[in-house]
Amino acid sequence: MAKISRKIIKKALYLADKAWLVVLISLIFNLNFPQVTLAKGLDLPTTNKQNQTLSLPTIENKQPYLTTKIWVSAYNSEPGQTDDTPCITASGLDVCERAAEDIIATNYLHLPFGTKVRFPELYGDQIFIVHDRMNRKYSNTADIWMQSHADAISFGRQYTKIEIF
Repeated sequence: MAKISRKIIKKALYLADKAWLVVLISLIFNLNFPQVTLAKGLDLPTTNKQNQTLSLPTIENKQPYLTTKIWVSAYNSEPGQTDDTPCITASGLDVCERAAEDIIATNYLHLPFGTKVRFPELYGDQIFIVHDRMNRKYSNTADIWMQSHADAISFGRQYTKIEIF
């Protein structure tokens, strides 16, 4: 009986000694992936119990965490303006198939893919999503993806306010 108790105590001490490792891994995970921790706290309602479609929070009422001015231009899915896969963004999104003009390419502040931004002076409350990167020599600019080459040319290059969410 005493041997069993000693084995249990020895095992418990071994596990307690390794508890710091679990705490460290948990801390590193929460610092690197805060969106997972934050999402666990959200109570996301379902709109339809049959297909379990989730309604994600909108950003209309949120305040941007950064507002500044940058140069904004436009680009198209043409090999001369992109790489050898003109319709595929750096995040893997097929903009030609999606055909919505709400995608931007930027290296500004190394914004991660999926970051939402607005250009209120040009587009009001329309939300744009970072899905592509620019040539690394363009660090303080953004490119809006447009379907029409003529629209991109007429858009030109403008210095405007950007709101980053």
